[in-house]
Amino acid sequence: MIVFKNYFNIVKRHLGIIMLFTAIAVVIAIMSTGYASTSEYGDVKPKIGIINYDDSSLINSFIEYLDEVAKTFKVSDDSKEIQDTLYYNKADSIIIIPNNFENDLLGGSDPTIKIKKSTESVSKYTESIINRYFKIVDNYSKAGMTKEEILDNIKDDVKKEITVEISNNGKTDMEKLAVYYSLENYSFLSIFIFIVGTIMCIFNKETIKKRNTVSSLETKKFTKELFLGHIVLTLSIWLLFVIVSIILYKNLMFTMNGLLYAINSLCFAITATSLAYAIGCLIKNVNVISGVQNVTALGLSFISGCFVPPEILAPGILNFSKIFPSYWFVSSNYDIAKISVFTWDTILPIISKWGIILAFGVLYFIISRIITIKKTRI
Repeated sequence: MIVFKNYFNIVKRHLGIIMLFTAIAVVIAIMSTGYASTSEYGDVKPKIGIINYDDSSLINSFIEYLDEVAKTFKVSDDSKEIQDTLYYNKADSIIIIPNNFENDLLGGSDPTIKIKKSTESVSKYTESIINRYFKIVDNYSKAGMTKEEILDNIKDDVKKEITVEISNNGKTDMEKLAVYYSLENYSFLSIFIFIVGTIMCIFNKETIKKRNTVSSLETKKFTKELFLGHIVLTLSIWLLFVIVSIILYKNLMFTMNGLLYAINSLCFAITATSLAYAIGCLIKNVNVISGVQNVTALGLSFISGCFVPPEILAPGILNFSKIFPSYWFVSSNYDIAKISVFTWDTILPIISKWGIILAFGVLYFIISRIITIKKTRI
């Protein structure tokens, strides 16, 4: 097990890097989700941006109501302005009221007001306000009231003092957990590209190759021990991050959601190692690894929604990020946070994304083998 021992001798020299990126993930997760976990919003006045395409009496009445319970302002339907408004916390939420909303609602249809949310938990209050208001309208309509009667009655009902509760206990903490696991995108890519890439560069040096050629060590055994090192490293780093998540979110990690987060994380850890292996096979100069690590980890983290919430990113950026496993990993984390009832229909989309993540891993491995074969023939 000479290769395996040397593998982890190199890893030991870089334990500081592992601890650094683990600490970065934990600190950023805590800072990004540092708001208080609560299930009630009694006197909170959220900041709501409004994009309105339905100039009807019902919607005007609704906006008047919003003016009383929130700080409202108009926002133009421009993707850049919407992103900036949410990113700089000028609004907790932006609502988009579609054309003909009143007629559709009173006509028995189920129109939807789109809500673009920031990472602030108070945006949940916005959803509660909207749902409560139009639920009352819908009940009145089904009871046979005219539009005028609905408008007269709802003004009295919405004036009643309300205490809004999040029906899904611990949902805020679940979102924190999603942020923590999404940040693993940056940590895993940084750790694996740096360490695996460095190890591959060292073992691929001409002097090392020549020594292995003249030694009694068989090529198959060398490759076997090298891959064993990759596997043990991957599982160790993954387990470290899972343990940290259990320490931070003990109650949530021992749930079905926690199990899904851990599996999702393992799938990405395998793919990140495969990518790092391919990079290590491609690069000869160990000094280049650090630069590649920074560009890859930071770049994929920004475009995939790891550092910036996916709902704030432009659709074009998100569509582009789909050609990388980071998008599917981060997307899965946020999807897991939304699941409260576990059925085959709710879990299947998550499993499908795991398949996509692992498919990227297989692709990177095939690329690395092609590179290795070509180098051997030269």
